[in-house]
Amino acid sequence: MIERSNFHTTEEICQMLGSAISRNGMRGLTEAFIQLTRDGRLRSGDRLPSIRQLADHLGVSPTTVAASWSHLAQLGLLSSHGRRGSFVTETTRFTPAAPRWHFYEDSQSYALDFASGVPDPRLLPSPVASLVHLGSSAISSYLDPPVYPPLVDTLAQLVPSRLTESDFDLTIVDGALDAIDRVLAIGPSYHRAVILEEPNFPALYDLVESHGLEIRPVAVDDQGISTTGLRAELAKGGVGAVLLQPRSQNPTGSSLSKQRALEIAEILGQYPEVMVLEDDHSGLVSGEPLWTMAETLGSRIVYILSFSKSHGPDLRLAAVFANHDLVADLNRRRTLGPSWSSKLLQATLHQMLTDAKIQDLTLAAQFAYSERRTAVADLFQMKATGSGINVWVDTADSLHALLQLTHEHIRVAPGTNFYATTSTTAHQFRFTLSEPTTEFNLALEAVASAIAKMPRTSSYR
Repeated sequence: MIERSNFHTTEEICQMLGSAISRNGMRGLTEAFIQLTRDGRLRSGDRLPSIRQLADHLGVSPTTVAASWSHLAQLGLLSSHGRRGSFVTETTRFTPAAPRWHFYEDSQSYALDFASGVPDPRLLPSPVASLVHLGSSAISSYLDPPVYPPLVDTLAQLVPSRLTESDFDLTIVDGALDAIDRVLAIGPSYHRAVILEEPNFPALYDLVESHGLEIRPVAVDDQGISTTGLRAELAKGGVGAVLLQPRSQNPTGSSLSKQRALEIAEILGQYPEVMVLEDDHSGLVSGEPLWTMAETLGSRIVYILSFSKSHGPDLRLAAVFANHDLVADLNRRRTLGPSWSSKLLQATLHQMLTDAKIQDLTLAAQFAYSERRTAVADLFQMKATGSGINVWVDTADSLHALLQLTHEHIRVAPGTNFYATTSTTAHQFRFTLSEPTTEFNLALEAVASAIAKMPRTSSYR
């Protein structure tokens, strides 16, 4: 229990943060807060200004402050206590600066958490029965190929036939991010930049930057990446790869249309040196058709199919379909480390993919997420578009909803997190269609109750 009485006033904290900020946006405010705790100027128990009070003092959008507060809560540097307000928590002076995204986030200060971006565990099949029924062929040798042989034919039935033709090869790695990381590491040194959709999954920004590559963001709409923006960025030169999410784009939920895929392929046809990565992270739980540009660009495409959202996070597996040279290089480099992804997991995945009951569960999950999407869209009075496990709330009242939910200790992911430029102010937010502790419909009722308390100027009811 804190007994110190010489707490800073909220006005003093506003002044300190204003003086400490060295750059604009959410990242600048977050870094200023962290620096003040390192220096001991912000101390455990200090009551923080309200979001609106600090926004007014700094002359920034309340969304910027809300996004920063969300990051700091994830780091455990502040905690919210209802109408009592938010407070600085017990801290260390050597807390590292925050990356864009945190995979193990602290949500203890929230009553409900719709910011995780992870599938509902209630909609995932159990791998236990599949493990029990594994045959002796799942026991591998150091001399075995990196892919469990029965899985090859099973995967061939799940992807467009073009990806299984003779100019493509297949390997298995430890999830979609691992696949992207390894493919980027193979790229030629003269390629300086990667084109990414925007908004996008924050970890992808961090991953590209970790390779010393420049991020070239291009806007995405409900049919895919903007062709105008794509042309402009390619024309600047130096682009080594274009990274797209063909289905259930995170965070918007949009999927690449056939027409847009053809338009993009036509543009990329003028840049044969540019590699195209298709990150199909939602895969079998998406429910949308897949339009791969392998149909027109052939084995320039690297197609990545992940199973974490459809079959479980512990199945850290992704199938990589690419040209023979790239797959051979990727496998060769892996011999310096893990050599292969667990054959037991691969065999388990094979069992699950061929189990009729699990196939039915996957279809049921697609349907459940679709129903939830419609319910969330109705709540926020927006059109139910997209697919997958997230909804991108982008309406005239998004900012009011974000602030209201934060006030009611209901966590969503502020839109600012999903833009490449850290100073970007966004009023949107991402709402995950699962809640880890509460049955979804009950949790959504609490969201509806919170929204109903919004000021009368809001259109939400």
